[in-house]
Formats: sequence, C-alpha cells, structure tokens
Amino acid sequence: MNLKATRAVTLGLFLLPALATAAVAEPSTDAGDRFTMSPVDGGFLRLDKRTGAVAMCAKNGNEWACKPVADQTSNGPADKFSHLESENRDLKDRVKELEKLLETRPLGAPPLDGPQAEGPPGGKSQLPTDEEVDQALDYMSRVYKKIREHIKDLNKSLPPDEQIPPPSTPPAPPAPKGSL
Repeated sequence: MNLKATRAVTLGLFLLPALATAAVAEPSTDAGDRFTMSPVDGGFLRLDKRTGAVAMCAKNGNEWACKPVADQTSNGPADKFSHLESENRDLKDRVKELEKLLETRPLGAPPLDGPQAEGPPGGKSQLPTDEEVDQALDYMSRVYKKIREHIKDLNKSLPPDEQIPPPSTPPAPPAPKGSL
C-alpha cells in the first residue's frame, strides 16, 4: 500500500468514529435517516430504524462490511407470545360458547354443571323433609319461650312499690347576661 492510501485509511479511521458519535449524539431530524450507527469494540453497530434489524460493521481487509447480528430473543418470547395469543383466542371462544348457552337457557332451568355450579351434585337442590322442618320450628319455639321467661323474670325482679321515676326535665338554662 502506498503512502497516500495509508494516510487516507488512517484519517478515515479517526474521522469515522467521530462522525458516528456525532450522529448518535445529535440524531438528524430528517425523516430520510434510516440507519443509526453506534461505536462498539471492533467496529460499529448499525440499527435499521424501519425494520429494527441490527448489523455489526467492521473493517475486513481494506473494506468495511456489515453482517447481520442474530436476534437471540426471537425464539423464546415469540414462541411464548404466539402461545399466549392462541390461548387467549381459545378462551375467548369458550366465553362466547358459555354466553350463548346462558342466553338460550330457559328461566328456572337447573344450574349449569361444572366447577362454577354450587350445591349438591347433579344440580338439584334438596328441600328439607317434614321432620327437619318440625325440628327447626320446635327449636325456634323453645328459644322464643326462653326469651319470654327471661323478660318475665326481669319484670319480677323490681318490687311493685319501687317504680322507676320518670326522667326529670332538665332545668332551663340561665338567661344570657345583658338580657331583660
């Protein structure tokens, strides 16, 4: 290589990082800027603003070449995202099915079978038997009698001549000073 070519390459190596740093520090407001260059060890990273693709630009011999950088995140999150999209679609379909089922259900129909249904298995509620109703009424009757007896005992505890005096009316407040 001759002296002129060596000087040109050396000058280019010094100016290229300075120009790239200036481009990163002050991004152009021109809508035509498609790429952004960022200096890294061994060259530059080129970001395509339209596609999001990243390339590593390095000197290869006398020429600069840019090779695409593999996107390591493409396998994991994209697969998870597509899985979540399909699961979301399936769940939306299931919700639509259940809503249609509820709309077509006649009034007074037994509850739907499934984990959301409450009560005994089979969806039928069981009414209490006559014996159970009688037991409940007997219990309530005994409770009512005990309450009545307790009230009678409270009334008996006061002697007839010791009546509770009616509440007295409070004395009238004194007239404000300076009034007639």
